[in-house]
Amino acid sequence: MDPDHLSAKDRGYNLVGGEWTSTKDYVDLVDPLYGGTMIKIPNTTVDEIQPFVDSLASCPKSGLHNPFRNKERYLMLAEVNRKLVECMYDPEVFNFFVKLVQRVTPKSYI
Repeated sequence: MDPDHLSAKDRGYNLVGGEWTSTKDYVDLVDPLYGGTMIKIPNTTVDEIQPFVDSLASCPKSGLHNPFRNKERYLMLAEVNRKLVECMYDPEVFNFFVKLVQRVTPKSYI
């Protein structure tokens, strides 16, 4: 993804069950800076939601992120967050995320 060169030919996808999937229909996401289509995003319809329902049904109702029930997962997610913060000190990574935010909510760099 290049936040400086998004266009109507680019498409978003749904993430369900750990897989990126497309949908029958897409809608335009309007570019808040320049108008026109910034990217096409999935327009998931009711007849396409069963994989999402199945994925939600397969998740435990509790305990997945509970530090008392699943200490290893809690520590793993803390490590993921630590690495994310560490990566944000890289100017290239930081600037990439600043540009992504600016594409959907026009803000100054500061």
